[in-house]
Amino acid sequence: MRLRDYRPASAGSGRSGTGLDIRTRIAAAGTVVALLLIGGTTLAIKGRAASVPIDPATLCPTKRPPSEISVILLDVSDRFSDPQRLQIQNQLSRVRDSIPRFGLVEVYTVERLSRRVAEPVVHLCNPGTGADLNRIYQNPELAKKKWSDFAAELSSSVDRQISKPALKTSPIFESIQATALRTFGKPEYDGLPKRLVLVSDLLQNVPGGLSMYQGVPAFDSFEKTPYFSRVRADLKGINVDLYYLLRTGPARQSKDHLTFWQDYFQSQGAEVEEVEKVFGDRPR
Repeated sequence: MRLRDYRPASAGSGRSGTGLDIRTRIAAAGTVVALLLIGGTTLAIKGRAASVPIDPATLCPTKRPPSEISVILLDVSDRFSDPQRLQIQNQLSRVRDSIPRFGLVEVYTVERLSRRVAEPVVHLCNPGTGADLNRIYQNPELAKKKWSDFAAELSSSVDRQISKPALKTSPIFESIQATALRTFGKPEYDGLPKRLVLVSDLLQNVPGGLSMYQGVPAFDSFEKTPYFSRVRADLKGINVDLYYLLRTGPARQSKDHLTFWQDYFQSQGAEVEEVEKVFGDRPR
């Protein structure tokens, strides 16, 4: 009688099952690796898409326009009292914090008359605080540091400007015209929201032009003068916030004075959104 090989079915099935199990594990591992690669690639793409290249000096976007244009015009032709300086610092900190991410802020000053058109003393963009960034594929800590640098630079620049000594003239019209020519009128800023923040006692004082220390004319009469033709500006679409420094002594700051300035801005296409009176002047 010949003996036949006998292999239990379970033994053969065991080896076949083991091979299948190994192949299943390899396939599963491959799937996990593929998913990780896809996920990593997706995060990298999102990170690149969310990242906006910025100029290291100005913190402004290099491949797109700013989101908003804000100009702070400081009338430093007369000295600020300590209470006024503190109020202005507080108010301008609020202005700074209201600027959206990638919004541009420029600071001009009302200084002595010059043949050249004034230029901004500050040109910075708000890089954002990092609060709206995703920690997985962005860098909120770096953004927060850039925001701190931006806030410190803007605050120190404003502090330096409002601490300057008084001047003999106050060419406010000319300085507003400079902001329109240098900043608001740039073609690349067409269609963007624009705001002018004017910190001033609004006492225009230019010999041979207009001195409001001698009196405040009706605007409709002043509008017909050759001097107005020289200093007028295109302010269409600009919202204006006035921080109105109240003076003691012979300063002619009446209701008619403020009305003159509101008419002045309206005639050139701007809209006065807010008038904030700044008290605390000290006799000189």
